[in-house]
Amino acid sequence: MRATILNDKQFDKLFDFAAQMNRPAMYRLMLLLTKKLGLRPMELAGLETNWFINDELRIPLGHSKRKQGRSIPVDAEILTALHDHMQGERGRVFRNGAGDVFTANGISEAMRRIYRMAGVQGSCYSGRRSMATRMVDNNVNIVVVSKVLGHSSIATTQHYVGVTDAMMRKALFA
Repeated sequence: MRATILNDKQFDKLFDFAAQMNRPAMYRLMLLLTKKLGLRPMELAGLETNWFINDELRIPLGHSKRKQGRSIPVDAEILTALHDHMQGERGRVFRNGAGDVFTANGISEAMRRIYRMAGVQGSCYSGRRSMATRMVDNNVNIVVVSKVLGHSSIATTQHYVGVTDAMMRKALFA
């Protein structure tokens, strides 16, 4: 089953819930990185502070699907959230309550728990699918969307993109 595509109201509900959790800065950053950059659980699990270079996130070879690397621009909101979460610490970004690094499965479970407890249907891939759909809805070329997601095939990217009411309105009445 494909992950649910979320709207801004649903994301607001998730961020509001995360703000009330233990370790809110960590969960805010986790949500931002899925919503704005479409990071996969395996990328979140391996994320290191030194991957952030100026206004870019450079995921090294071997830390993404198909063992490829990629570079993605980041904005001030993400950098501020990273600073708020890390508080000057360096190294692995996401650790569990015991201080151990999260696995990809641990990230997926944490995201499922946030969604469930916030009352929003979705999963760790909902941010990724929502981002891809939003980009296409905003007339971003599918080749660019594919590059941001780290796909080697546009056909794979097309599976991530859903059809929104706004897309249908534009198609029918533009």
